[in-house]
Amino acid sequence: MIFSKKYLRQIFSETNSSEKFDIFFIACLAIAPLCFLSVRGWTNFFSMLVFAISAWKISFNRKYFFILRKNTSAQLIIAALASSFVAVLIAQLIRGRLQIELLDGPSRPLLAIFLFVYLLHKPIDFIRWLEWVAPFSLFILCIFLWFNPYGYSAKTFGRFGTTAVDPLTLGQYVTFLGFTCLFIFNIYKNDCLILKIIKITGIFIATYISIGTASRSGWVAIPFLLIIWIFKVKKIYQPKKIFLILILMCLVGFFIYEEIPIVHDRISQATTEYKEYVHGGTTDTSTGLRLSLLRVAGILFLEHPLSGYGDTHYPELASVPQMATFNTEELEYILIHSGTHNEIMQSALRSGIFGLVSSILMFLVPAIIFFRGSASTVHSVRTAGLVGLCYTVAVFCFSLTTETFNLKYTVSFYALMVSVLAAQVLRPQST
Repeated sequence: MIFSKKYLRQIFSETNSSEKFDIFFIACLAIAPLCFLSVRGWTNFFSMLVFAISAWKISFNRKYFFILRKNTSAQLIIAALASSFVAVLIAQLIRGRLQIELLDGPSRPLLAIFLFVYLLHKPIDFIRWLEWVAPFSLFILCIFLWFNPYGYSAKTFGRFGTTAVDPLTLGQYVTFLGFTCLFIFNIYKNDCLILKIIKITGIFIATYISIGTASRSGWVAIPFLLIIWIFKVKKIYQPKKIFLILILMCLVGFFIYEEIPIVHDRISQATTEYKEYVHGGTTDTSTGLRLSLLRVAGILFLEHPLSGYGDTHYPELASVPQMATFNTEELEYILIHSGTHNEIMQSALRSGIFGLVSSILMFLVPAIIFFRGSASTVHSVRTAGLVGLCYTVAVFCFSLTTETFNLKYTVSFYALMVSVLAAQVLRPQST
């Protein structure tokens, strides 16, 4: 079982990691994702706790930084995690308006650097915990939704949401958790029957909840994650097998589209709204507004490519001639109160070119590190690389239609996952 001596030895070797304090630290690290989607403030609390513990441990021993001298990949991860804070700070200084509160969110990845550096010296196999935590977090979420399926807001119009997470984010992260269960199914070749059943059940729960959220931004990631699963997890390269799998997936997708009304309606709605937008019809639709927001972001970014605008200091859109053909009051309201619904463009608007570079680094650097790790012959490195690749690709897909780092708990979770998994991939002599 999960707390047997044999299992604990698999998670971390019998070095100083077996000290009581380290066990407490690992326990906090392990349960940080457990109620991420169910309990408000859960992940923020445990993320900040492990960041603080890591900073405290590092401050007493300089040896933790010696490993960085010759590890270029680790230096790149640190640069990526620090980039958001640096970008926001530089842009504020250029604008001559320092707003400390706007540095709160970007400070989470910055603080995660301490966790990353600390874990580079700890032989912890985080996936050994995650293979239990991921499905159990879905079980807990299912219980919450059973008692209050529309807890986020009465305005969700029948879409699943909890008091902690809105339907969009919920749909995105249950998709990720479902694929996590798929990616790590029997990944160590020794899953007991109970664990296999738990993971399969987690996949079905994630599918059910994802459909119930009606979150198309979550569904966007599915084909890309399936491709990674085929080539990187199952390592299927034979053209005939790939063709048969793709045909099967298309048939399953078509069946779901035809037989599940909410999926059919949401996809058909997006298609119709896109056609209307392109052919000069109404623009104040969910799809139309997103397309207009991208155009607005591009135009405004070119106006102030260095300083950006902060979070709300945009000019009146009516005063910009290039927007005359598609500007509406609702578009301006959405821009100010909800952002551009695209993480990269939102970061570019907020902090100019520095924000654009930062958002690219936040996605690209971890993705490259995890891609390389997924090909490793060291099993703990490969498993962390696969889960990390699944996560970064998923969040990037989500970011195309929503801001993924605007909320403190989502950026905290991203910083936590990237720092933990990257440390496992880059740790010297991983086992």
